[in-house]
Amino acid sequence: MSLPAESQPFIRFGEFQLDVEAAELRNNGSKSSLQGQPLQILILLLENPGRLVTREELKKKLWPSDTFVDFDQSLNRAVNRLRDALGDSAENPRFVETLPRRGYRFIAPVAKDGSKGDIQSPQVYQWPSRPEPRSRDLELVTALPTVLPTPKPRRNRKFFAAVVLILLAVGGFFLRQRLVWKRSISFENLEITKVTDNGKVRNVAISPDGHYVAYVVFLGDKQELRLRQVASRSDVQVLPPDLGNFVGMTFSPDGNYIYFVRSDRNDLSFRYLYSVPALGGTPRKLITDVDSGIAFSPDGGQITFEHWVPPRNEAELKIANSDGTGERVLAVVHDSSFMSLGAPGPSWSPDGRTIVFSKLLVGKQGRWVIYAVSVADGTTRELYSSRLGIGRAVWLPGGDMLLFARYEPSVRRSQLWTLAFPEGIPRRLTHDLSDYSADLSLTHDGAIAASTVSTVESQIWVFPSLDLTKGRQVTSGEPPMFSVKETIDGKILSSAADGRLWMMDHDGTNRSLFGNVVDVGWVSICGRFVVLTSEESGSTTLVRLNLDGTHPTVLARGNLWSPTCSEQNGVVYYANTEQPQKIWRVSMEGGSPVELTSILGDCVMSSITVSPDGNLLAYTYSTYSGVPVPSEHMAVIQARDGKTLRLFDVPGNTWLPGLYWTPDSKAMQYLLVHNQVSNIWEQSLDARAPRQLTKLSSGQIVDLSWSADRKRLYLIRGNGTSDVVLLTGLH
Repeated sequence: MSLPAESQPFIRFGEFQLDVEAAELRNNGSKSSLQGQPLQILILLLENPGRLVTREELKKKLWPSDTFVDFDQSLNRAVNRLRDALGDSAENPRFVETLPRRGYRFIAPVAKDGSKGDIQSPQVYQWPSRPEPRSRDLELVTALPTVLPTPKPRRNRKFFAAVVLILLAVGGFFLRQRLVWKRSISFENLEITKVTDNGKVRNVAISPDGHYVAYVVFLGDKQELRLRQVASRSDVQVLPPDLGNFVGMTFSPDGNYIYFVRSDRNDLSFRYLYSVPALGGTPRKLITDVDSGIAFSPDGGQITFEHWVPPRNEAELKIANSDGTGERVLAVVHDSSFMSLGAPGPSWSPDGRTIVFSKLLVGKQGRWVIYAVSVADGTTRELYSSRLGIGRAVWLPGGDMLLFARYEPSVRRSQLWTLAFPEGIPRRLTHDLSDYSADLSLTHDGAIAASTVSTVESQIWVFPSLDLTKGRQVTSGEPPMFSVKETIDGKILSSAADGRLWMMDHDGTNRSLFGNVVDVGWVSICGRFVVLTSEESGSTTLVRLNLDGTHPTVLARGNLWSPTCSEQNGVVYYANTEQPQKIWRVSMEGGSPVELTSILGDCVMSSITVSPDGNLLAYTYSTYSGVPVPSEHMAVIQARDGKTLRLFDVPGNTWLPGLYWTPDSKAMQYLLVHNQVSNIWEQSLDARAPRQLTKLSSGQIVDLSWSADRKRLYLIRGNGTSDVVLLTGLH
């Protein structure tokens, strides 16, 4: 119901009063600093309580047609400042509700009056759309009637005592919320500065005094550790390019050493903790078998890190002396997924009493959890949980607030959030176009944070067979494409960075959305069907659709990994992510999944794929034995009973994103990166050693696919950039 502002100069909502004529917002009598565009947004929302106010309406209201601004970012900032002024939250809104990609709606009751005097009997408008209650106390207060009933005389004391208790509880809840909001970081004070420009950064750590950043440069199959002075932007090489992936880095409390975790040269799943002088020197190995970055205790005498035990699906939080001695287990998290293996690491609170770290859990609904662990006795509790990916949580000064990155599906990138401690109340901090990494690092005083931001550009190319000199790009622009498959009628089906599937002709024309599925993961073509996974419901769902995108049918739910389908067998094969890993099959028509066989080793390291004739399955795997193994392995098994037919060694200097059968079912193809260039290799079932098929001299290949007649080879080719950024003004 509309409230024309010009006829109601005095509007009340919650503890706020808006004087429309004077354009002033008051909070319990005190004038608010809200003005400009945030105030205009508030007025427009109050004119239309309960109704969606679209982003287009706000654009026309706030910016003239001849104004050139980054509208989306400017509007997000204005709404964020409005929420700050109201003490509101996008996640648990009291006043302004966000309808993703559409606009905003004012959801609190509004009282209006035509004069500026005291309102004796305000007219209250309330609409059916009410936000979900955030606690039992809030649920009780929303259930109270607008006019209190007259109690019977003999029950007066009990009735009013109950009302007082409810109001005190609700008051305590809102007071706690206000205190949390008051100590949150203000986005208005946040400044983001790009520190590197080579586009190949993967990990970062900032020195305690903020004068230096250590970062890893990704050079294809090799990685290099460098140190940059922030003020002069001069670099020195700490470690030369070499095989082995970095996981996490941390400066020692005095800033003289860099502690880093790096994988074995021949086994990317096995890692060691090293320390090296910040200006370069010989690394010293401290601990063997470490699965995350480390954090120092406040006094610098101890470190903490994570260790994954694959056979038991357990993540151990360990403590050791800073020299690597005295290693012991502090806490254990059960049902931990290997998908979070190689996490940036835990963080130690400023008072030394608590360690926090994030893990991905497996179960009926996979979810990410930030755990808080007592250093004194290892007591562990869930501080925050989300089905969306969570990065490293770092402590801000004072120990009452954490900073972390969380994936945002609405924008397909990760943004920064704060989390109140010990309340566990989250609040989104950034609303920009950056994609922040899971890795975060803070200076000692908490004034500067270091992270990396990335962009991706990848498009579909088509080539006549293996003649890569005659290929042409068939897609361009947004969104970047991540996978490519050809259907039986010669169409291209591709998953993209927006989480949707796109269908197009083989030359890239007539592109349109496929089906009504979002958060798409794995995709497989199976004759007249398309099989895919979706994360929309909070867990992985295996879905079958017709070739025109209609009639979705759910085949399975749970912790699914890499589904692949066989038209000949009428079956979909997939693996579970928790240990022990197994391969399952389920009928294309639905029904209960049936176990086919157990995975060899401990972890599936690539996609599972079925041969075109439906007779064979193939996958790569690694084996955990407490010591590094020379390489990863490829297994070829029978599709009918899971019996192993062939085992091959594959190079262990890169993670294989996928395996691809040749159309004759006689060989496997995969991608290897060397000197920052991707090329296609082939492993024949009859040969001992693989052979290189392409000899590209530049560029990265993300995915490949053959047409059924083998006349066309489709590639996803692209480039990604990632650089260090510093965030200042966190106080």
